[in-house]
Amino acid sequence: MDLVPVLSRWAHIASMAFLTGGALFAHLAYLPALDKLPEAEQTKLGDRVADSLRSWIFIAVALLILSGLYNFLNKPMYPPGYHAWFGVKMLAALHIVAVSILLGKTGVPHAKRKRWVAGISLSAILVIGLSAVLRAI
Repeated sequence: MDLVPVLSRWAHIASMAFLTGGALFAHLAYLPALDKLPEAEQTKLGDRVADSLRSWIFIAVALLILSGLYNFLNKPMYPPGYHAWFGVKMLAALHIVAVSILLGKTGVPHAKRKRWVAGISLSAILVIGLSAVLRAI
């Protein structure tokens, strides 16, 4: 067994699980719980969380891009239709990456964070589904 492909696949899945799991947790539990706080407290707590997660988000995004590029370039062949589905997956993945980086900003109003996290959650579910399609073809 070659260790590099296994580590690359693990890094790709682990980094996407971190970003997806974090977004789904924030969307389903964390941000709705903040709705009960005054607006100033929502932003203040959101800023603290963003400060804590910023470096982890950048690490996950870097691992995701590097491992994804490695995995893509080392696939032996691409069946018909693969690139079309891959393109759609990349658009959704780029949305996740861009908005994940934005989530690391401070001073973002609570309502905007909620919209961003909802969008990431939907894109992440789409990427997971498209990944299953790509794996099957």
